[in-house]
Amino acid sequence: MTERASERWPDLFEAQAATVVHAVDQVVAAERLEGWTPERTDVEALLSLAGGELTPDAHIRNTLARVTTREVWTRSRWWVRPRPYLVRGTSVLRNRFDLRDADQLRDVEFAATAARLLGVHLAGPPPIRRIDADHIRNVHRQVFGDVFGWAGQHRIVELSKNGDDFASVATIDRYLREVEIAIATVDWPRADRGRLAYGLSAVYVTYNHAHPFREGNGRTGTLLLHQLCAATGFRLDLSGIERTDWVAASRDSAPFRRVGAPSPRPLIPLLARALRPAQSKPSQESGANTS
Repeated sequence: MTERASERWPDLFEAQAATVVHAVDQVVAAERLEGWTPERTDVEALLSLAGGELTPDAHIRNTLARVTTREVWTRSRWWVRPRPYLVRGTSVLRNRFDLRDADQLRDVEFAATAARLLGVHLAGPPPIRRIDADHIRNVHRQVFGDVFGWAGQHRIVELSKNGDDFASVATIDRYLREVEIAIATVDWPRADRGRLAYGLSAVYVTYNHAHPFREGNGRTGTLLLHQLCAATGFRLDLSGIERTDWVAASRDSAPFRRVGAPSPRPLIPLLARALRPAQSKPSQESGANTS
């Protein structure tokens, strides 16, 4: 059973404000859904970031120094035709650190994006009316910009996973417009648990099928859900969701055809269980919240 970071290492959180505890727990949960297995030192670093004792840039430098001391063996096939996004002759994504080892890049990416996700959580979400396709691109750029030069830009290659095709490059804008429509059709401040679970699922599966970026779609998508919840009487707690269940539900939501409509139904029970009543209802206009 997946547990919150604050439950696994309660001593680290004893003097922390509830807003910080929730933010760290949700950052860890979002990264776990992408395959991260955090250690105690990782959570300590996040708490230092929240408290201002550590800056994101310093955290990234520390992680980079640590992972690049590991001995790695890489083989680049320079005769292979260059491919968009990849270091030539490898399957490693081009990155700002010129890392050519996938494990090293993975560790630095998790550290960098966790730091930036935490900052977004603690800064509070924008009003619902400002959450649109431009906002999604800006969030991706903010979270992944330390790692990838193309952060915030729509992908230029077709993508598929486990035999399921994501939206074609030509239809990304169309599906992001569908995301905007899905957001606009929900009366977020008045939604009950059932309506909210359905609305969040509809937003996420449409966004996930758009898959607008080459990497980082999942973390951007779950952050989007937290920001939408900020206008409601609930907050989202993804800590109890198993990665296998999340991946399976996301896969089952895929449309039968690349140009079809994804189904929100597979995600509804997961998100319904992840919704917790908020202690107090936030102000949508001020944008102040901790979700």
